[in-house]
Amino acid sequence: MAAALRPVRTGAAVLPVLSPAALPWRWRLAQQAARGLVVAGVLMPLGGALGLALQEAASVAAWQALRDDVQTGPALRLSLMSALGSTALSTVLALGLLTALWDRSAGARWLARLPAMLAAPHAAFAIGLALLLAPSGWIARLLAPLAGWASPPDWRSVNDPAAWSLTLALALKELPFLVWTLAAWLARPEVGPRLRAQIALGRSLGMSASQVWWRALWPAWSRALLWPVGAVLAYGLTVVDMALILGPGSPPTLAVLAWQALMDADPARNAQGAAAAVLLAGVLGAVVAGAGLVRRLTRPMRRRWQTRGIGRSSPSPLPNRPRVSGVAVAGMLAGALSALWMAVGMALVLASVTGVWRFPVLWPSGWTLQPWRQVAEALPTLGLTLAVGLAAALLAVLLVLLWLAATPPHWDRSAAVVLALPVLMPPLLLSAGLYRLALAWQLDGHAAALVAAHALMALPYVAVGLMPAWRQADPRPMQLALALGLSRAAVAWRVRRPMLARPLAAALAVGFAVSVAQYLPTLFLGAGRLTTVSTEAVTLAAGGQRATAAAFAVLQALLPLLAFALAARVGRGGGGGAGERT
Repeated sequence: MAAALRPVRTGAAVLPVLSPAALPWRWRLAQQAARGLVVAGVLMPLGGALGLALQEAASVAAWQALRDDVQTGPALRLSLMSALGSTALSTVLALGLLTALWDRSAGARWLARLPAMLAAPHAAFAIGLALLLAPSGWIARLLAPLAGWASPPDWRSVNDPAAWSLTLALALKELPFLVWTLAAWLARPEVGPRLRAQIALGRSLGMSASQVWWRALWPAWSRALLWPVGAVLAYGLTVVDMALILGPGSPPTLAVLAWQALMDADPARNAQGAAAAVLLAGVLGAVVAGAGLVRRLTRPMRRRWQTRGIGRSSPSPLPNRPRVSGVAVAGMLAGALSALWMAVGMALVLASVTGVWRFPVLWPSGWTLQPWRQVAEALPTLGLTLAVGLAAALLAVLLVLLWLAATPPHWDRSAAVVLALPVLMPPLLLSAGLYRLALAWQLDGHAAALVAAHALMALPYVAVGLMPAWRQADPRPMQLALALGLSRAAVAWRVRRPMLARPLAAALAVGFAVSVAQYLPTLFLGAGRLTTVSTEAVTLAAGGQRATAAAFAVLQALLPLLAFALAARVGRGGGGGAGERT
C-alpha cells in the first residue's frame, strides 16, 4: 500500500495521494474493464439500434412510398413549425428569465420550484393543458360570462390544424429544462465570478445589465447553448405522446405518421415508417448544421453589433414616462408560469374525480371515484412502472459510477459527447432501432429490455448530476483513510458514499423520473405485453377517456414527485461534511 502512495503537501499537512501508475495490476485491469463495460453498455445499443433502423430504411421502395404519401409534406411542415416555434419561444423565455433573475433572491426562490416542473412527465402535462384549453375547459368556463357562451365555443383550441396548442405545450414544458440547465452552468465556480466581472465591465462602459447579457454574454456563450437547445429541438421534432394528445389528427405530425407506420403489421409500412424517422433525423441534422453555419458566417456582424454604441451615454427617458423594470416583468412572467403549472395540476386532479360538470358552470356539481377504481384495477401496471423505474435508475447510476471510478477527469469531455447521444438522437428512431435489436436478441416484451432502454435514456441526466459532485468532492478524507490502511472498497463505502449521499439520491430520483416518463421505448419494447402508467395515460387521452386519463396522469406525475421528495429527505439526513459544497 505504501508503494502506491506518494506524499503531496496540502497546507501544513502532508497527505498521501494515490499514484495511478503505481496501482496494482488488478486494479488497473479492473479500471480498464469498467471503462469497456460502460462504453459497450452505451455505444453497442446505440450503434446497433441506429444500424438496424437505417438498414430497414435503406429500401428504395420505402422512400418512394414516403414521397408518394400525400400526408408527408403537410406532416413535415407541421413538425418543423411546432419544433422550431417551441424551441425559439422556450429559448427566448429562458434567456430572458435568467437575464433578469440571475443572482437575485427572487430568482433563487423560483429556481427552487423548477424540480417539481421538471419531474412532471410530458404526457401528464399535455393532458392537464388539454383540460385547460379544451372548448369546455377551465379557460372557456372563465370567459363564458364575459363572452355570453351558453355552450362550449366552436373553436379548435386543442388538436388544431396548425399545431399551435402542441407548440405552446412543448415550449412551456421544455422551458424549465432550459432554465435549469443554463442556471446550473452559470452556477459553476469558474463561471460565476467571471460573469460578475464581465457585467461590471459592461456597466463601466455605459451598457445596462440587460445589454451586457444580450449583446455580450449570450452571444459569446452561444456554443454552450447548443446542446440543450439541440436537445429541445430534437425532442420537439420527434415527439409522439404530446402530439397524440394535443397535435392535429389529419394530417398528424411526421413523427406520429412514422409511429403509425412502424406499429403497422405490414413490413412495407414498417420500412416507410423507418424512412420517415430517418428523414426527421436528417432534418434535425440539417437544422443544427445550418444554425452552426449561420453562427460562423455572422460572427463579424455579431462582433460589430456587440460593440456598437459602447461608451455612449444612453438617452434619458422622457419626463413622467413610466418605466417598467425588466426584473419586474421577469418576476411576473415567472409567477404566471408557476400559476399555469399549478392550474395544470389542479385541472388533472379535478378531472379525475369529476362526475357531472355542465357548461358553463365553473365548478363540478357531481363527483365520482370511478376513474381511480380503474387505476386501482391496474395495480400490475403500477408495479411494473415502479420496478422498471427503480431498476433503470440503479443501472444508470451504477454505469456512471463505474465510469467515474475508472477514468481521470479529463476524460469527462469525451464522455459527455457519448452520453449526450440518447438525448440528441431522435427518440422515434432510437426506439424503433432498439425494438429491432430486441427482436434480434429475442428480448421483445421482456422487462429486461425495458430496464435497459430506460437506463439508456436516463444515463445522460444521471451523469449531469453525478459527475460534478464526484469530481469536486474533497479528496483529503479518502487520502487519510488510505493512509490509515483501509482498503479501497472500504474507503468507497465508508468515506465516499456518505459524502455523495445527496447527489446519489438526487441522481436516483432523476433516473426514476426519466423512466416513468418514457413512452416510445415502452411502447416498442413492451410489444403490447408490457404497459406502464405512461402508456396507459397516453392511450386513454388519445382515445378521449378524459377522466380516466387524468387519473393516470395524476399518478404519473405523483411518482416522480414522491421520488424527489424521498431524495430530498435522504439528502437532509446525510451527506454532509466534505461533500456539502458539491
